[in-house]
Amino acid sequence: MANNFVKSFFKVTSISIITRLVSFIFHIYLSRIFGALNIGIYSIASSVFVMFACFAASGFPVTLSRKIAHYDALGDFDHSNSILASTLLITAGISTLICLFFNVFPSSLNLLFSNPKCREVFRILSPTLISTAIYATFRAWFWGKKKYTTYSLLEFADEAFLLVGVLIVWLTKFYVSEPYNAFALANVLGDVFCMIIIVIMFIAFGGKMKRPNYAAEITTSSLPITTTRIIGSLMSSVIALMLPSLLVHSGISMDMATADYGRMSSMVLPIALAPNTIIGSLLVIMIPEISSQVAKQGKSAANGKIGYSMVFTAIISAFLMSIFIGAGEDISVLFYRDEKAGKMLVITAMIIIPLVINQLTVSLLNTLGNEKTTFWASIVSSVGLIITLVLFAKPIGIYAYPAALLVYHTIGLIINTIKLKKCTAVSLKYLIVCFTTFGLSIGVGFLSKLISLSYSNLSIFARISITSIISTLLSATFALPTFLYYKKKNKITSENK
Repeated sequence: MANNFVKSFFKVTSISIITRLVSFIFHIYLSRIFGALNIGIYSIASSVFVMFACFAASGFPVTLSRKIAHYDALGDFDHSNSILASTLLITAGISTLICLFFNVFPSSLNLLFSNPKCREVFRILSPTLISTAIYATFRAWFWGKKKYTTYSLLEFADEAFLLVGVLIVWLTKFYVSEPYNAFALANVLGDVFCMIIIVIMFIAFGGKMKRPNYAAEITTSSLPITTTRIIGSLMSSVIALMLPSLLVHSGISMDMATADYGRMSSMVLPIALAPNTIIGSLLVIMIPEISSQVAKQGKSAANGKIGYSMVFTAIISAFLMSIFIGAGEDISVLFYRDEKAGKMLVITAMIIIPLVINQLTVSLLNTLGNEKTTFWASIVSSVGLIITLVLFAKPIGIYAYPAALLVYHTIGLIINTIKLKKCTAVSLKYLIVCFTTFGLSIGVGFLSKLISLSYSNLSIFARISITSIISTLLSATFALPTFLYYKKKNKITSENK
């Protein structure tokens, strides 16, 4: 069982890395062509779009995957097939209603966006609400059935079809003078293509649906997660709508504020959140496995996987965090030709470990059926995020964004960790490893940055390579021995009894 878990993890991780790499290169290309201002316009509109997509395409699919794994473990396949049909009916219905509302009453978008360009981008994206909901529901079926390779390849297909959409829009010269609208249309085309493919694959894999008799069950279980995801997306929308205005009040122009937001949201965060690839791969394997294990053995059976995954994620994040601090400026100049984005990356990299550990903790609690805890944690964390934005936008400018994210995830991590301890009795010794790694990684990053001054006359690629090697070697001196020691002693998995 352990070998299968490890094999599945590395297979999913490999596909995820390729997918993220394709997406990353593609977005670098778009950022260079469109520029920070156009990227900022699209990012503001898409952040609000994601919030509405969460009503149907966030909590329901995650809960569905867990339910399918649970009932399949008990041999109740009819229940699994029926709950799939119930979920599809609900998600498609909700997304269709939202799409119709904004197209029948387009003036309602005036309440969301002051910029007419953002309103147009959102209007173009709106049909994707439906295709995204259908795609997410069927993809959750593959997840719950533990078809991990297929599940991951579908994510790659999503990125590939986006490229196809961009190619079609480019060849047909739609919105040639409005690149933000062109990218929105490409997203719509790519998403529809991917939805068609996943329905065909569901049929090819012998997928079945029964009469939808469990709408109440899936809705009740999904509601806390959906609400939590909506709050998270709402906070992204709040940042997208509020932060540029706050920056304008601090004395810069709206174009400069929008450009800074575009740098942070579309250039810096995609790099800084690279460890999410590891988290995503872990969760793809862990959620169905833990759901099946809990169904048969109870919640305490998951202790080993929880502690192991926390430490493993923190150490992988530490390697990347030290590299981004040490070579962040050169990385951004190489990829985006934007020095300002590089300075943002160095600072933003310092929030990586608290962010990824909190995200992992949230997903684990949801898998264990503690959705209400993560919901209330997101409420309290959101208050902290807004306060941080308002208080620090003027004195520190765009850096209020990563500061607010740090406050949000730190508050959430404290609340969620306390609940995780209560419901599983997992040892919290993994936190010692995580936060020790966090502090040492910051030190390693800035030490590497200082050392890099001695070879500043080299080419940018050489500087990045040397700094990355130095950061990796320095991080390895404390990270790998720590990981192997705790793994050997098994001190991260459960309390001594």
